[in-house]
Amino acid sequence: MTPVLTTDRLTLRAPIAEDLDAYVRFFADAEASHFYGGPLRRDQAYGVLCRDIGHWALKGFGKFAITRDGATLGGCGIVHPEGWPGHELTWWLLPVARGTGIAQEASRAVLAWARDRLGRDVVETHFRDGNTAARRLTETLGGKKLRRETFPDGIARDIYAIPTAEVPA
Repeated sequence: MTPVLTTDRLTLRAPIAEDLDAYVRFFADAEASHFYGGPLRRDQAYGVLCRDIGHWALKGFGKFAITRDGATLGGCGIVHPEGWPGHELTWWLLPVARGTGIAQEASRAVLAWARDRLGRDVVETHFRDGNTAARRLTETLGGKKLRRETFPDGIARDIYAIPTAEVPA
């Protein structure tokens, strides 16, 4: 069963079919989804939602849906896609949620969960060149660059390590 995480403002829960409209809005927005493979059509966004749901079933961990007052605002979690180098903290937010501290709040909750439930002292995050928002958040979370690697999709990315030890439980 997928856990539910709560923060002062947010509930992080398993992604469900009703989250599809949020996925569609995010992936239809070329600027918002640029670093996540977008823009995507509705059927392709549905495929991403299915992948996020399936990751939990296959691996016992994955991406949570970020909700506030019942509205889905994005996703955040620990994923490890087949062929990728490690357990990765990843997130995405609808534009309306950006600049509000939600990504940092959700990420801290997920990092504490990764430490306490998955036994991870460190998680990685991988992002494309030019994703300055991801770099800023990663550094705010204490992330340090480890290396650069070319991924199975042919794109070279920086790999950062984020310690979980100092995240409040």
